[in-house]
Amino acid sequence: MSAPLVLAVDDERAPLKVTEMSLLSAGYAVLTFDDARDALEEMDEGLRPDVIVSDINMPVMDGYEFYRKVREITELRGVPFLFLTALGDRASMRKGMALGADDYLTKPFQRQELIDAVEVRLRRIAELRQPLEGVVSARGFGHPVVEKDGERLDWDSLKALELLFYLLEHRNGVTTFEVAEALWPGKTESKASSSFHTTLYRLRKVLGGELVESANRRYYLHKRFTIEYDVDTYRQRVQRSRETRNPGDLRSVAGMYRGHFLTGFESSWIENLRGSLQAEHLALLQVAAEVALQHEDLDGAISVYQMMTEHEPYSELAWEGLASVWERRGDRARAGETRQRFERLMNDEI
Repeated sequence: MSAPLVLAVDDERAPLKVTEMSLLSAGYAVLTFDDARDALEEMDEGLRPDVIVSDINMPVMDGYEFYRKVREITELRGVPFLFLTALGDRASMRKGMALGADDYLTKPFQRQELIDAVEVRLRRIAELRQPLEGVVSARGFGHPVVEKDGERLDWDSLKALELLFYLLEHRNGVTTFEVAEALWPGKTESKASSSFHTTLYRLRKVLGGELVESANRRYYLHKRFTIEYDVDTYRQRVQRSRETRNPGDLRSVAGMYRGHFLTGFESSWIENLRGSLQAEHLALLQVAAEVALQHEDLDGAISVYQMMTEHEPYSELAWEGLASVWERRGDRARAGETRQRFERLMNDEI
């Protein structure tokens, strides 16, 4: 395996040489530039370092502008970037970290400080790029839950959790623009792109693997691992049960709907999908009720119609269906009470 490549930029040749010799002695390959524009040109043409170390105070193109330009190159948005700054220049430190730099060192620095900083960042990136292992399951009905090997995962970023479900719902890949429009509507393109890559990093950190790949400026969940996704399973079973019209299958798949999609999340794409799933489930329950009646299973039909009224309280079809079954059971009082409940519900809504 080739040595990790560190790209170092500093307009002052003496500290640049110190950086080069320190990293070479630790076994790294090193490319040095005394002009950030030259380094950027090489990266625009395909150079892909594993780590970038850059001074901040440089003429023509300073470290901040260099950092921004580097992050515009899609393949380099996740590459560790370390700033070098003058001793005690706390304002530069804060600005560099606010931009998103991974670390900073103050000049003059000890040789081992630099080596340790590079090594730590490479190790963290390597951990994130390990193939995802274990069994991962994602539950989208109700409050979202993701488990790995049976243990529930904690999320310090709800946007990272939302991004996972967005990717699960878009297996054919998405562009950064599509993700931004869905998760961060109203942000500028550059800010949305930055938010996407930061959130993607957090998602990888939680799941502990390189679970997203990119090709032709589109991002996909890797096909080499499987996430057990309850919404996908539900859709597949809905289609089969509607074809077979088996009463047991219909009741079983109806039980998979444990609450509306991603309860607690309010993005427009979620609300649209939530509405679609609600309508699909209501149609499934209607089929289940019809099948129960065809089999003269009045108790089963009552149970399904009650599920319909809970799922969609303002469905006249559900309430009238329930009342009709009570009438077939010979219980006109219960039928009348059911119709009255629906009428009161609608009057309260008005």
